[in-house]
Amino acid sequence: MSVSSSARTATLWSAEAPRRPVRAAALLIACALAVLTLAGCARGPQKPVLNVWIGDWNADTRKLLDNEVIPPFEREHNVVVKVQYIDWAHLDEKLTVTFAGGVQPDIFQIGAEYVGSMAFRGQAECLDRYVKDWPQRKDFIPASWSTCVADGHVYGIPYLSAPRLLVYRKDLFRKAGLKYPPRTWAEWASTGQALRERNDRGAYTRAGINVQGGWQDFVMLLWQNGGDILTPDGRHAAFNSPAGVEALQYYVDLFRRYQVCPPEGIPTGAVGVPLFAGGQSAQEINNQIGIRDVVKYSKEFSVKDVGVATPPYSRKPTVAVYTDWLAISTQSKQKALAWELLKHLTRPDNLIKYNETQYFIPPIRSSANSAYVRNTPFMREFMHEMEAHGRSLPPIPEWFEMRAGLRTVVDQARYGSKTPKQALDDLARDVDKLIAQREKVR
Repeated sequence: MSVSSSARTATLWSAEAPRRPVRAAALLIACALAVLTLAGCARGPQKPVLNVWIGDWNADTRKLLDNEVIPPFEREHNVVVKVQYIDWAHLDEKLTVTFAGGVQPDIFQIGAEYVGSMAFRGQAECLDRYVKDWPQRKDFIPASWSTCVADGHVYGIPYLSAPRLLVYRKDLFRKAGLKYPPRTWAEWASTGQALRERNDRGAYTRAGINVQGGWQDFVMLLWQNGGDILTPDGRHAAFNSPAGVEALQYYVDLFRRYQVCPPEGIPTGAVGVPLFAGGQSAQEINNQIGIRDVVKYSKEFSVKDVGVATPPYSRKPTVAVYTDWLAISTQSKQKALAWELLKHLTRPDNLIKYNETQYFIPPIRSSANSAYVRNTPFMREFMHEMEAHGRSLPPIPEWFEMRAGLRTVVDQARYGSKTPKQALDDLARDVDKLIAQREKVR
């Protein structure tokens, strides 16, 4: 309080003696507030808060992050980290609402298909300046790292990976006198024919190949056949090329010509038990979760009867790698601190433990020597294939519209409402229009 204001207070008190009790009460309140203010100053400023959204989690993940990973970071940086565990079904909606309202999280987890839209909309912070001299960058497997890159710029850090390989029953191959694993499309189709089983009514009791990957299977076959989703300049659809038409025709032939699996699929024999683990599929394209399901559910056979291999291909071996990753919001007011947390979460030991809680594959090479990878069936094989033949989805801003179109195309061809060429050509025209609209906005 200044000298002049003190003098003014003294004058008021002498001139208004009858109101002294009121003035005294006011003075006591003012003094109390001052004490509280000083006490607050003594405690120091409030700790900064980082809000984090995690989409891939289970009870073990929450326990790990809440009790083991996050607390040391909070102590070291004198910060509060609030983790919200998000349902993937509502992630898009929540991101849209929070970005529109300016209340977005500092760090959020998103899937393998998001980098193009995140970069185009300006929602994920470009991390080039952070990762330029970050030693751990070189440890990431390229097919995982590329998931977070658009137009040469880095927008996130990989958090878990799931490459899709051929998973097959070695015991069934041996029993049928077949060579395994199949290497080519022709071998794959013929083994699928030989391994399928039907009952007296003609209904499938075992698929020779469980071909229900839809658009994911088509994209894999497209890449294997030398095709691509877009032209090199990214301005036109390329999936309707001769290589794309041939790939989709092969996919349809697996159902119609070779009859390795009914178009509508096979009902599972037990609720919640996947076909392969339940013995109703001799082979399929799956990630490491397929192996976990065998360990968890199978009663007829064990992982000793299972093999994994590069998916059979036409022209070049290709393994589709799906990686979920962590991004920093462009609207975060604490980007440098968020980057420190991002480094902490993806530190090799924390990254490995996080993946272990969910049976996913750590996207770093050094994890191959971890106890988790060494002691988990086929984990090293999955990592080797991801390194040798892995490929991630391209960073296309219109990917979600394109994915919906690819789903329709695959169904149209599979059920015969359109030929593969008609279906792909129709979608290509729609995709070209979407890209042209985006170019106008730019």
